[in-house]
Amino acid sequence: MIVADYFAMLRMELAGESYVKSHRNAALQELTGRSKGSIERKHQNISAVLQELCAPWVAGYKPLGNY
Repeated sequence: MIVADYFAMLRMELAGESYVKSHRNAALQELTGRSKGSIERKHQNISAVLQELCAPWVAGYKPLGNY
């Protein structure tokens, strides 16, 4: 669910559509039982992999160096 949400945000960002990260994070917390920070770190890890692949990543989730 977290990966699917990340790519949904990326699609919206690339299409110029707006979204609220905190609302999406809160919904994922409800669905997964994970903390806000846990979800954010997972999104940052996804950004790190995409950056390594020279692919676009969600601007609001800075890639972590130790994924």
